[in-house]
Amino acid sequence: MPTAKTTKGHLDVETAALREQVEQLTAAIEKMAKAEGADAVKAAGDAARQVAARAASIMDELTGNAQAASALMDEGRKQLEEAIRERPLTAISVAALAGFVLAALLRR
Repeated sequence: MPTAKTTKGHLDVETAALREQVEQLTAAIEKMAKAEGADAVKAAGDAARQVAARAASIMDELTGNAQAASALMDEGRKQLEEAIRERPLTAISVAALAGFVLAALLRR
């Protein structure tokens, strides 16, 4: 029949073995978490690079559109200046009419 001393000794051994297994399991979980964390960081970095590339593409497109709009505005301004030089009386009449219409609208 086992005595209290041998039972306690046996439980101490099993407790130590259980503690060792828990520590091993904890280490394995930490290792897996670090590996998954590294994968998550890599995935986030890849996503950030894709977003940055798309943003750069959009910026290039917007820059091109802005330059095209600027060129069109310059062309329109040149045409307007030329029309004013060719027909100054018509230009003054149109400006006066626009002022009259704007004043009438603002009075309402």
